[in-house]
Amino acid sequence: MENKIQQYLEGKLSRQEQHLLLQWIRKEQNREIFESVKKEWWKTKSSVPEKDVPDFGQNRLSERLKEKKQYERVRRYLTGYKYAAIFLLIISLSGGLFLVHSFLVPSSSELKFSEIHTGAGQVSGMTLPDGSIVWINSGTRLIYNNQYGISNRDIKVDGEAYFSVSKNKKLPFIVDIGLLTIEVTGTQFEVSNYEDSNTAKVVLEQGSVNIHAKNNKLFMQLSPDEMASFNKKTMTIEKTKVNPEYYTSWRSGVMHVFELPLNQVVLKLEKRYNQKFKVDPAIKDLPFTFSIETQSLPEVLYLLERIAPVKAVQQGDIIELKYNPKDIH
Repeated sequence: MENKIQQYLEGKLSRQEQHLLLQWIRKEQNREIFESVKKEWWKTKSSVPEKDVPDFGQNRLSERLKEKKQYERVRRYLTGYKYAAIFLLIISLSGGLFLVHSFLVPSSSELKFSEIHTGAGQVSGMTLPDGSIVWINSGTRLIYNNQYGISNRDIKVDGEAYFSVSKNKKLPFIVDIGLLTIEVTGTQFEVSNYEDSNTAKVVLEQGSVNIHAKNNKLFMQLSPDEMASFNKKTMTIEKTKVNPEYYTSWRSGVMHVFELPLNQVVLKLEKRYNQKFKVDPAIKDLPFTFSIETQSLPEVLYLLERIAPVKAVQQGDIIELKYNPKDIH
């Protein structure tokens, strides 16, 4: 079983093998074995000689510097021909992967759009030509046009993203999240607008943002440490005081849950672990508060079972969370 645990930690187990491991880890003595093997596995990983560990931080810095110089050279060259270039630097947290995406278009042409997608369990960073930085959470789609940084700074987000916007009073930075648009000139904030959620949220860390509703009936301005929550069904918006770190920590792999009903918790778990859930209606409104850092899915399920009348049962590719009042520890 030790070998299976190591394979699980390395992401090499099949769905069926993960299911068997999940059943095995439910027993107290087995969970102790799991923790012991995991601890030794991490020690092995952390003991790799420093010279063999790729310096992703230095690689990223070098690539960004080279990319900035290349962008300036191409922009100067194309100015005489009334062309524009857009270069995007994509950073994948999982493997330190760099992907440069570029295209050339006449400045007089109609708008054309490109999309960036992140899969389940993926978090990526993107540096835009104007120097703004965007972190994109899992299951998110980001859309921009070929005039970004030239005649506009417009971005559409379906999902969750964090923005650190470079200042430019002459060219506002505008984020479209469906029924709302957020307008800034230079600031740091987070937006969340998943299709499967009834609420869209904007959390401000630094600076200020103006929020407009597409029907022009709502307007709100946020100050640092404030969150705007927009109900898509009732078309209402409210402002609350928050700790932004609780909502932006996903960039470093930490997921915070605060008084969320179980049916909303599983939406976050689905995106983080790429696993489908089915929730018993009897427990869908149970509120949960916890934080996840490096915990595996079996560990999270065990946590849910310990603190609530919940039982996790694997049914094919779906994990069903059932009402189980007698199994509370």
